[in-house]
Amino acid sequence: MLKTYNGISDLNFSVGHPLQVEDFGELKPIFVDPPIEALTPHQTEQIALSLMQGNRRLIYDYLTGGSCDSSYSLSDEARFRVNIFRQQGHFSVVLRKLQSE
Repeated sequence: MLKTYNGISDLNFSVGHPLQVEDFGELKPIFVDPPIEALTPHQTEQIALSLMQGNRRLIYDYLTGGSCDSSYSLSDEARFRVNIFRQQGHFSVVLRKLQSE
């Protein structure tokens, strides 16, 4: 997926929307098999909790402030700044791709 979009800056996971990337400033759906036409509250919650990895500080920040920030690394392919926040009462996640060395 990361190689498909040259100008990718963000990966977006929001309830009621398909998986999306921001590619050169434009949100574009990601096509996966089987297709996901719109993420459910359960799916976005599972993504968010997986990224939190049981980290108490992240969970506390989310519960008390409505958001938390972290980082995520995908082997040697990419690094991301992670923002997990509450949107319309549900988890939403944005992964901002960081420059690789």
